[in-house]
Amino acid sequence: MDLVADRDFFPWAESVFRAVAPWTAGVPHIERNFLTARVEIRQDSELLRLDLAGFRGESYPVPGALPRVCPGSFEDDAKRRDFPVNALYLEWNPQKKIFSRLLDPFGGEADLARRQFSLIRPEAFREDPTRIFRWARLAGRLGFSSSPALRASLRGALGEPSLWREVGRARVAAEMDRLQRESHPLDATRLLFSSGVFSSLTEKALSRLSPGRFLRLRRWVALRDLLDTIGQEERAWAGASREMFFLALLSGLRRPVLERAAESLGVGSRLRHTLLEALFHPASWPGGRSYEGLIECAGGDKGRLMGFADRMSTEKVLYSLLRCTEEELDLWREYLCEGRNLPPLIGGEVLLHYPAIAPDKRKSLLAEIRFRQRTGELRSRSEAVDWIEASASNPGATDDPGLANVKLP
Repeated sequence: MDLVADRDFFPWAESVFRAVAPWTAGVPHIERNFLTARVEIRQDSELLRLDLAGFRGESYPVPGALPRVCPGSFEDDAKRRDFPVNALYLEWNPQKKIFSRLLDPFGGEADLARRQFSLIRPEAFREDPTRIFRWARLAGRLGFSSSPALRASLRGALGEPSLWREVGRARVAAEMDRLQRESHPLDATRLLFSSGVFSSLTEKALSRLSPGRFLRLRRWVALRDLLDTIGQEERAWAGASREMFFLALLSGLRRPVLERAAESLGVGSRLRHTLLEALFHPASWPGGRSYEGLIECAGGDKGRLMGFADRMSTEKVLYSLLRCTEEELDLWREYLCEGRNLPPLIGGEVLLHYPAIAPDKRKSLLAEIRFRQRTGELRSRSEAVDWIEASASNPGATDDPGLANVKLP
């Protein structure tokens, strides 16, 4: 809920904070430079976010830079918005405690009736290019068309070579995160491709939504809720949905092109590194040929495939989900939901009783025990101990050529 007040902003915001204090979740946040504040309140099991602002005017020292904000009038506040449908105000009557009238300075109600987006000012996209992402998200979410004047302004803005120069990767990254959180992000993604937004950002690297890329993105959408749930339960998988989104979006690009595109989209250096490792280091996969090598190494054995998955990085598992066939998808879902939590037959403390096993070999031995547990070769703690004793006396007897190219966690 957006609330805007025609009074001294900070005392008013503090009075709102006090009024909702019994239901506040987290800490209220104030942006003094922008005359805005935010607070979340809990309603039953849901959170309601209140965005507070004063009437503001703004100016842009350079197109694309953050605006300079100052207190203003209602007219100033309405003019600074992007679309007429975003400049609709319900006026609150404090005496009667009702909304008394709709204020519609730019025809937003008519645009709603037409199910259409238009611009308040032709230069809106040049002033702040992140508005382009907002247009795509809202148009995709609501299924609205765009006026001819808006489309012309968009084409003109995207034709500017310096459009994104002042925006910065952090702001683009924030818009990409908002895109991922949309209920139906593929509709907005289609608009970003078809209008040329992605290609203007990434030097034409993402110029079209190919059938393969669309199928990968659709697979990501189908698995997104599951990944988010797992990420809440297991720290190692936090952010897996975001990583899978970028894998789906960027797969198929050549390495140098992918690096430039990922950087332009605000992907951080750690995630860029892990994406590159999953996509461009086939020797680090089981079988040494990315997903195809993994499947060939598994030889159709469910336990063996899960054993390999235990030893792969999160990004490799996510990429496997994007590449697998429909027949293999159920197995990967099973692995995500239950397979990762297979209780180990033994822990590392058992290996301390075998001084012949060098400390630097213990981790790989435990990984191999888990692998053999997956395939059914070892079924009990006593069998695992027997296998360890055989390993301690004859280390070469346990070598498994199928594990030669597996990167241990």
